[in-house]
Amino acid sequence: MVPHIADFGIAKLMDQSSSAPQTTGVIGTFGYMAPELAFSTRSSIESDVYSYGVILLELLTKKQAVDPSFPDNMDIVGWVTATLNGTDQIELVCDSTLMEEVYGTVEIEEVSKVLSLALRCAAKEASRRPPMADVVKELTDVRKSAGKLSKPEKTASRSSS
Repeated sequence: MVPHIADFGIAKLMDQSSSAPQTTGVIGTFGYMAPELAFSTRSSIESDVYSYGVILLELLTKKQAVDPSFPDNMDIVGWVTATLNGTDQIELVCDSTLMEEVYGTVEIEEVSKVLSLALRCAAKEASRRPPMADVVKELTDVRKSAGKLSKPEKTASRSSS
């Protein structure tokens, strides 16, 4: 899979005032479009957060946003949600190579936190999605905390005299 990221962040470039012109037609790519875009022609920052959540899910699962392996024409958000079904068994959805690499290490907690964040970004209701600044902070914090856990502690050696 070769990821190609384009046209995300377009909502920031658009005037969000009520006098802003609305586009006519579909905004975005199927599988990356937030659910509310099916009923509106106005993109939003929240819809960009949804798309970012989809990208995170693609990276973690190594599946496409709309993958032929998903049942009943499901997208990646629906598939991950249905497969997890309220459990914390991330190995059910995450790429097996990734899971082999992180199993038994502190990094498995990183993967779990990023998966949780991806699902919050891809929440069906736009009001439940975190602001992008919070997403960036959370991703940074996940990495910092894992770095602290994986470094061996230095202990001062004392010599008796």
